Amino acid sequence: MNSIRKRLNKNFYFKKASEALKVIRYSINAKYYCPVCNRKINRFLPLHKFYSNNAKKYGYPYSGRAETLNYQSYSCPICRAADRDRLYALYVQNYFTSIKKDKQISIIDIAPSAPLSGYIRKIISESKHSVSYRTADIAKEDVDDKIDITDMPCYDNNQFDFFICSHVLEHVYDDNRALSELYRILKPGGSGILMVPICLAIEKIDEDPSITDEAERWRRFGQNDHVRLYSKNGFIERVGKAGFVLHQYGKEYFGGKTFMECGITDQSVLYVAEKSVLEHEPNKKR
Repeated sequence: MNSIRKRLNKNFYFKKASEALKVIRYSINAKYYCPVCNRKINRFLPLHKFYSNNAKKYGYPYSGRAETLNYQSYSCPICRAADRDRLYALYVQNYFTSIKKDKQISIIDIAPSAPLSGYIRKIISESKHSVSYRTADIAKEDVDDKIDITDMPCYDNNQFDFFICSHVLEHVYDDNRALSELYRILKPGGSGILMVPICLAIEKIDEDPSITDEAERWRRFGQNDHVRLYSKNGFIERVGKAGFVLHQYGKEYFGGKTFMECGITDQSVLYVAEKSVLEHEPNKKR
């Protein structure tokens, strides 16, 4: 028993020492900043070659044309937050700052990113707000709720003040139904981060949920578990038809210097969907 305990202690301290050395190594001559782990670093890590290799292998024609994706500065070497996580963290920080101190808010995070979820929990623990934060996913075990985003009976109408739904809809066969459910569970006046991979090289959404061949999905949609590839105009139109008012926040909103320091490309855009206070049915005149 003592030998096991000693090995566990040794592994624990070795891991801690390795983490400390990693922080030191990436902090020398630091000129970048990760808002998720709140550390200054000297570089971000590129997107894993698995994606570019498969895109090339299967003939995906739009590599390099994603709207919000930094191929060369994709993830933080300390906390592994992706560039989009860092973008969301900037907005979430502003969101909490703008809320009245006595307001109770409820947040649902669908298919949560581990680094961003940890960041949000930290923000909540340091906040003076009363916040209910829930995580949900169709497959993950370490979430509060197991849900199918196209049918969420576990949530009431107008239940949440804010949602995060990032890179989910491209996996969903019926994204219109998913958008309808997000609209239903959001309070009037509420909003949410709503992001998908957007290809700037196409004019219309390319979709076909009937395609199951992985090679064809790579070729058409850029990934083997995607069922569509969104165009910018197509995404905006589809979200609008669900009833949302869609806001776009880019470099002009956050600042060019902030984007550069956080490893976010100049063309990146954060989409925030808002449910009007004057709640209305989608496609129905007010």
